[in-house]
Amino acid sequence: METANALLSIGEVAKAVGLRTSAVRYYEEAGLVRPAARVGGQRRYEPPAVDQLRLIGFCQQLGFSLAEIRQLVTPPKGKTAKQRWRELVDDKLVEIETTIAQAKAMKWLLTESRDCDCVSLDSCRFLRHSS
Repeated sequence: METANALLSIGEVAKAVGLRTSAVRYYEEAGLVRPAARVGGQRRYEPPAVDQLRLIGFCQQLGFSLAEIRQLVTPPKGKTAKQRWRELVDDKLVEIETTIAQAKAMKWLLTESRDCDCVSLDSCRFLRHSS
């Protein structure tokens, strides 16, 4: 019975992480967090589930997809977790660098063409040379 007292309800977990209970259920269905047991038909989670959900939120803030997060939280098979993390981070850094380059190009185009006197898009020198 002592173990049941250590377990958290879905509401307690959601509140601790700042999520709705539906989000906790969603992450459970996605295979990212697992309830420890059911008590009276209700999900019960061990306290580390709170940290797991915080990690998921942190990774989402960094731009990782749920599939990428699933790779991170799945126990390693053959590769160490650190190697897997580095691979995912390296891939994400390339993605971010691409996004930054595109944003810089857009900023330049908007800045340069802001006071453009072109009559149509076809005659705009910035658009003709940007592709």
